[in-house]
Amino acid sequence: MRAVCALGVAASAVQVTPLQKVVEMLEGMLAKSKDEKHEEVVRFNTFKQWCDDTNNAKRATVKDEKHSISKLTASIEKDTATIAHLDDELARLNDDLAAWQGDLKAAAGIRKKENIDFMEQHKDYTTSIDQLNQAVESIKSHSHDAPQSSALLQLQNNKLIPTSAYRVLQAFLQSGDDGVPEANAYESQSGGGVEVLTELRRKF
Repeated sequence: MRAVCALGVAASAVQVTPLQKVVEMLEGMLAKSKDEKHEEVVRFNTFKQWCDDTNNAKRATVKDEKHSISKLTASIEKDTATIAHLDDELARLNDDLAAWQGDLKAAAGIRKKENIDFMEQHKDYTTSIDQLNQAVESIKSHSHDAPQSSALLQLQNNKLIPTSAYRVLQAFLQSGDDGVPEANAYESQSGGGVEVLTELRRKF
């Protein structure tokens, strides 16, 4: 009987009380919370490190981009100034070109007029030389027939013949109206006419 009572007392001593169960449960929850906290701290530190690394990378990128922007801005300002200078230079060259084209056009007009004047003068001189040749031959032939006298008359009307030569020619023509002159006088007069005409022809 006594043995049974002893076993009952021992069994009641081994039984866990409700309070102990609560304590054990709280201790389990505490350990689990500590583990979860540790995992959260690890995850947070990892995320924070990623954020710091990303932030540093972004800051470096922004710094580099700002530097690039400064360089590009300076380059744009330089190029803008160059464009303005080239625009001014182009405008000056266009003005020069317009002036040169105007000068060229004016020069072409002058050359054309000079060429026309030259051709007219060349024609006058050629005509005068032909007339002088005919007049010289007329005087040398000692003849005052109509064709040769006409050549001398043409010389009188030629604007290129000087007044002194005109007077010699006039005297020669008048000699034909007074009949046949004496030989010596005629030779002297005709010789002077030939000399004057030959000198004029040489000048042309």
